[in-house]
Amino acid sequence: MSSVSQESQGQSRQRPRPGQRNPTDPPPVNIGEEVVSRSVLWGTDINVEEIQLKFKNFLLNFSEEDSMSENPHYIQLLSEIKQTEIYVLTVNCDHIFQFDKQLYQQLINYPSDIIPLFDLAANELFKQLNGEGMSEDEFKIQVRTNKLRHVIRMRELGPEKMDMLVAIKGIVIRCSDIVPDMRIASFRCAQCGHIEKVTLERGKVEEPNSCAKCLTKYSFELMHNYSLFSDKQHIKLQETPENIPEGEVPHTVHICCYDDLVDQVRPGDRIEVTGIFRACPMRVSRNRRTLKSIYSTYIDVVCYEKVHKQSFNHEEEVLEITEEVQDKIFAISQRPDLYQLLVKSFAPSIWEQDDIKKGLLCQLFGGNNKTFTEAGRGRFRGELNILLVGDPSTAKSQLLQYVHKLSSRGIYTSGKGSSAVGLTVYVKRDPETKEIILESGALVLSDRGICCIDEFDKMDDSTRAMLHEAMEQQTISVAKAGIICQLNARTAILAAANPKQSRYNPKMSVVENIELPPTLLSRFDLIYLILDKTNEVNDKRLAAHILALYGDQRIERFDEEIIPRELLATYISYSRRNCKPVLTDDASSALTRAYVEMRRIGNSSKTITATPRQLESIIRLSEALAKMRLSGSVERSDVEEAIRLMKVATQQAATDPKTGQIDMDLLQTGITATTRVKVQETAGFIRTVLGEHKENAKKGIRARTVFEEVKKKSETLGITCTEVEFYEALKILEDDGLISTSGKRNPIIRLISFS
Repeated sequence: MSSVSQESQGQSRQRPRPGQRNPTDPPPVNIGEEVVSRSVLWGTDINVEEIQLKFKNFLLNFSEEDSMSENPHYIQLLSEIKQTEIYVLTVNCDHIFQFDKQLYQQLINYPSDIIPLFDLAANELFKQLNGEGMSEDEFKIQVRTNKLRHVIRMRELGPEKMDMLVAIKGIVIRCSDIVPDMRIASFRCAQCGHIEKVTLERGKVEEPNSCAKCLTKYSFELMHNYSLFSDKQHIKLQETPENIPEGEVPHTVHICCYDDLVDQVRPGDRIEVTGIFRACPMRVSRNRRTLKSIYSTYIDVVCYEKVHKQSFNHEEEVLEITEEVQDKIFAISQRPDLYQLLVKSFAPSIWEQDDIKKGLLCQLFGGNNKTFTEAGRGRFRGELNILLVGDPSTAKSQLLQYVHKLSSRGIYTSGKGSSAVGLTVYVKRDPETKEIILESGALVLSDRGICCIDEFDKMDDSTRAMLHEAMEQQTISVAKAGIICQLNARTAILAAANPKQSRYNPKMSVVENIELPPTLLSRFDLIYLILDKTNEVNDKRLAAHILALYGDQRIERFDEEIIPRELLATYISYSRRNCKPVLTDDASSALTRAYVEMRRIGNSSKTITATPRQLESIIRLSEALAKMRLSGSVERSDVEEAIRLMKVATQQAATDPKTGQIDMDLLQTGITATTRVKVQETAGFIRTVLGEHKENAKKGIRARTVFEEVKKKSETLGITCTEVEFYEALKILEDDGLISTSGKRNPIIRLISFS
């Protein structure tokens, strides 16, 4: 927390109130038709009447360059205020700079004096335009300034910024309860009962010395029930990760908001705060009035707005999009190649991995949250949890980083650097009230967003155990230090991990390679096995892709049409907010058949068995695929694609149900381990037959003749031999250099060597 010395602050001087004129000031001068006094506020260059006149002219005359409206921009806003009866006028400081640079500079330097003058001018203008017949008590417009030309970092808040208007960006990490803040104090005389009201100035209440009615001195007592209070909330703001210098820890700043600004942000929100940087004295102790020489600093909020430029919003947030952007969204949703376009636009710098990108897109779009309270059941989550398990250098962390940047509410953390309380909540004492409070952890801060956890396999078992409740019930139950509560953690979890031996071991089953408890595995909707397979063609293409990223030339993939990230985030936000697809009868029957088939396959103890959670996973995937098309119903094609994604994710197409192992050759040749054993046995029979007819074999024997002999020998041992396995065995013997073949339909087999 930054602080300033009491000596540098200096002794505060009493300033005249707005509109009060100094007797030593020169006489007023005439500007146009308005008579403007030349009186200025003490210690400043602020001319009260001139400021109000300039601000009125700004409101009456400023128009945006690309505006299609005939009325000036702020006159239109004032008319909207009359219709909505929300008496808040938000003024863009960049507009003030374009209109009058001197007025902008005065606003930055003396916001405590300028903003009340803006309020007076706006109320007068509103009454002139719309308020005929309305009393001043019926409306009181508040002017809120935002979008300063320069957003400073928290580390730049120093004594030179004191009492100036500043703008900073950060992440909200804690919001206090709403507390009453006294604005007008009411004192009652103990002798005669006379009540006198005193307005707070600079956070202090000056108690009247004597009663104006009975002239008794020091007879007043404070009456709380007659005093006027306003809502106040304390918020703790932390630096965003991208603004933290190398090797530094994040700074935090304390901000205070009042009235209708309270409860507008929540922990985890990224916001831009415009406010007045203030300093207040601190007492040595509560019982003594002696002040410390060090002041505590805070920001008095004037306005704040959430930062969602290149990230999607969740369903409950207000989505403001123009008609032009909405037309672009509808045009994208009608394209026949929509699915492939979204995949190409997601992390375009990462080569291939298309099936993984499809799964991550489903996670971003999400399913529907369902509540079955009437049936006596709770809430069913719509968020998808995904686990990426794979060899090193397969772009797992890069995919996590891209998803994190695309999520408006999300925390990126590492497995070894996270503790159980760091993921959930931890208990601490409030430095101001000394009360025990809860600080939100990563999962709570990611509520309605995506929590990315890298190095998931390095996490302790006790830490992973904290994820069970959050991943299924979407809540975190706390019973610590006398605080018993249940917090919302409606977050999707994206985790990345390495296999047990750092690289995937083809001799071990899928479950043995992942080495995570089954209770946790079943909570992941998709488990992707990313294997680093050796393939000369693919390796050349990957090398060309990486070299193109480092070189001057752009690769062909970047030349293709992709959706910009900002538009992609808006598309996802629009879909999450407006699309709630419903299952059709055809899709429901396809889901039933798929689930029964998965249960039948997963009987082995070494395979990831299908549970009712997998059925819910397919439903969520199907709903996410329907949301991509902005469709209101889930079709059969969505269910088929969801089933395909789930099979591809766990490499079920390459899993031998008898052993539960992934055959590395099967990913390239399509032959299972069982089939490969039979081919080896068939090759042995061929060698036996050729050995018995060695002389004829050297001259050449037709393959059909050899096949008939091999078939007879295998049947005597109770083994069946197919023609496909026979020709696969011939290829193996030919590769070993034992035989040579010529011809296609019924080739001639010649024995070269016999060993």
